[in-house]
Amino acid sequence: LPYRVRWQDLKDLFRKAGTVLRADVSLGPDNRSRGYGTVLLATTEDAARAIEMFNGFPWQTRTLEVRADRLPPDLDLSNPMNVIHLSGISVSPPLNNPVNLISHGLVSNGMGPGRNLFVGNLPFHCQWQDLKDLFRSAGQIVRADVALGPDGRSRGFGTVLFANDADAATAVTMFNGYEYNGRVLKVHHDK
Repeated sequence: LPYRVRWQDLKDLFRKAGTVLRADVSLGPDNRSRGYGTVLLATTEDAARAIEMFNGFPWQTRTLEVRADRLPPDLDLSNPMNVIHLSGISVSPPLNNPVNLISHGLVSNGMGPGRNLFVGNLPFHCQWQDLKDLFRSAGQIVRADVALGPDGRSRGFGTVLFANDADAATAVTMFNGYEYNGRVLKVHHDK
């Protein structure tokens, strides 16, 4: 992604493909773009249309690479939604690589007890992708979210949804009291 693009710019662009439920641009500790982000679309059709429309799309001196987000292949959950992963690359002509669209399921509601964890005392620069990357070593993550205030800034806490209870329990053991970027995390099962 172009480094000056923010989540609202990304959402506005991808609205042309369908209903955008959420758009995020990954930011570093210095609050600068890392050059990639995600877009959550309402339907499989919207996601396929977005890939078709925007993979290889020239946008503000960059050419977008758009593909389905990677999730564990054995993840079998209900309520399918699609995540498109975006990363900017410096290529002048649009890429002609074929896209292999695989529909992955994400839980959007009805989360089972014991799989959803609350994570408190997060550094304020931490975004959902950072949280997901950190907790990935504990097991299969379905979704990670960082709570944002009305101004779009982190509120310092979030949630991580695991594919099963055992992985969630492992994460509590591994990360409750864990020091992350100078802050001691508080991790417990979400109420």
